[in-house]
Amino acid sequence: MSHLLLLGIPNFAVHTHLVQEDRLSSLAESFASFEPTAIAIEKNYYVEEEINKQLQAYINSDATLAYDAMEQFAFRTATKADIPALHMVDEVVDMSNPSLDQVFSWAEEYQPALLKEIITIKQEADRWRQEDSLPNYLKHTNSKAYISLVQNLHASLNIVGDRHHQVGTSWLKQLYEKNLAVAANIERLSSKEERIIVFVGEESLPVLTHLLNQSGRTILEAPSSYLT
Repeated sequence: MSHLLLLGIPNFAVHTHLVQEDRLSSLAESFASFEPTAIAIEKNYYVEEEINKQLQAYINSDATLAYDAMEQFAFRTATKADIPALHMVDEVVDMSNPSLDQVFSWAEEYQPALLKEIITIKQEADRWRQEDSLPNYLKHTNSKAYISLVQNLHASLNIVGDRHHQVGTSWLKQLYEKNLAVAANIERLSSKEERIIVFVGEESLPVLTHLLNQSGRTILEAPSSYLT
């Protein structure tokens, strides 16, 4: 059975203060100590060839890193772990029908008490992300407590609507369609590799953690051991 280190990472376009060169470097060293045989990122296979060309250029010191969290984490870790290529595991899914804004708009108009509950949970989740240190941010957003909180948020979003208008459920279907495909891609990779690091967006982590834990085909390693 393969071992999987699944890591949710922030969007550096949103959290610009977390682009911390020294800490990114030390985290890459720590992730490399997992001794991965493969590294995957949450990007679509359409860009796999281009991403791996960029990785080779970075390994050969012919290119600087883009302002992209997936590349910042994966390229550094691949270089430290002597991994020559990355695997893409993402699936492109239209998340706009309905959009999350439409879910909130419905709740605001028809279910204000539920909206208040959702906002309270979201505000608590936001407080977990108020961290200036990159390692501490990752410790918080990859913790079991935070993942459980986001799963609770999803459960509350699911009941937005009525039996004729399953607004929240429709949005979650899109989220699960995407992450079911990502989980399948990870499991197919795990059937060929012994130790895999997968970098995903932090918003994907709660669903993927649940799906991969339930499958029983991989051993999920505790991220906290590597977030030093």
